[in-house]
Amino acid sequence: MLEYVVRQTAAYMESMPKQIRKKSGQFFTSIETARFMAGLFAIPAQPEITILDPGAGTGILTAALLERISAIPSVERVHLICYETDEKIIPVLEDNLRYVTAHCLKKADYELRTLNYITSQENAFNGGLFPESGVTCDLCIGNPPYMKIGKDAPEAKAMPAICYGAPNLYFLFAAMSLFNVCDSGEMVYIIPRSWTSGMYFKRFRQYLFSHGVIEQIHLFTSRDKVFDTEQVLQETMIVKIRKQRQVPSDILVTSSESNCDFRHLQQISLPYSAVVSGPDQYVFLMTNHREVDAICLLNTFPYTLPDFGMKMKTGLTVDFRERESLRNTEVDGAVPLFFAQHIQNGHICFPIGKEGEYLVPSRKSLVQPNTNYLFIRRFTAKEEKRRLQC
Repeated sequence: MLEYVVRQTAAYMESMPKQIRKKSGQFFTSIETARFMAGLFAIPAQPEITILDPGAGTGILTAALLERISAIPSVERVHLICYETDEKIIPVLEDNLRYVTAHCLKKADYELRTLNYITSQENAFNGGLFPESGVTCDLCIGNPPYMKIGKDAPEAKAMPAICYGAPNLYFLFAAMSLFNVCDSGEMVYIIPRSWTSGMYFKRFRQYLFSHGVIEQIHLFTSRDKVFDTEQVLQETMIVKIRKQRQVPSDILVTSSESNCDFRHLQQISLPYSAVVSGPDQYVFLMTNHREVDAICLLNTFPYTLPDFGMKMKTGLTVDFRERESLRNTEVDGAVPLFFAQHIQNGHICFPIGKEGEYLVPSRKSLVQPNTNYLFIRRFTAKEEKRRLQC
């Protein structure tokens, strides 16, 4: 069943340029990743199971989970609920759903909902008068759209309790999925790592950890091999969440280099309190005991940088938003615009002949006040000896 869906997906990708799919945050899961994600579920021993796949795409994840459930004797019937709004892919998805439900070893049927997954459940999520607008499932498997949206976007307005600053569709999908999962139900998502820290995601983490717990995390040690056919450079992880409030003692953390080989996994069992820690409930992504020891040591420090009046922030200028103000050489009224490449071996090296490394500010708000700063490189390669370079 899954191989049929993968062939259909490959044909769709050939007919639809990546630039078009990227506009809707559409990146497809590999067959190996889909099977790995389906394998993380503890399938409940009950005769009927409802599966939810929000943002189903071509149905790869649904097919993988249905394929696995087909081999479990206690399950007699499976009901699929798939959301998809992309009119170009809906015919492919519907054909795939017809195929997998017809060829499944269990009694299986499906609902294809061409509604906006977030806004169609706004009333139910916010405790309105029409709770029936929401769905309930036993298992949820998802590869949500990765796309930043405005704070005034309909999806952001539909989930005000989750949003702070500039939201991304992927964590709105994850929060809504946790809402849809029944008590003790499970969800497995492949999502970017960014939600694990930072203020933009604080409300999402609060919602997540007030309704569910993490049971397993899978990390990819290579950024460019997760969606390798898509040539996407993205720090991605797989997370398994159970909807319950009782916190387990440990979290299983596994890791692999890519999405193609899950046979040679590294794994470690870590204390839950070490992974989910601090007042902001950051999630620390560790793969060995040396990293655990470092985090535990840091957590004993009685002070933070803000306690000493030191504020961490990114620069005032976003280069691609100020293209008309950028210059390649020094001109009257220009100021240096520092990039990560200008920090080398603990020194500022400027100029280095990089395009757009001078800025003629169009307004005062683009220029930092002239005072003392500690510059820190925001991006470093995993191969570099020091991840923190000042």
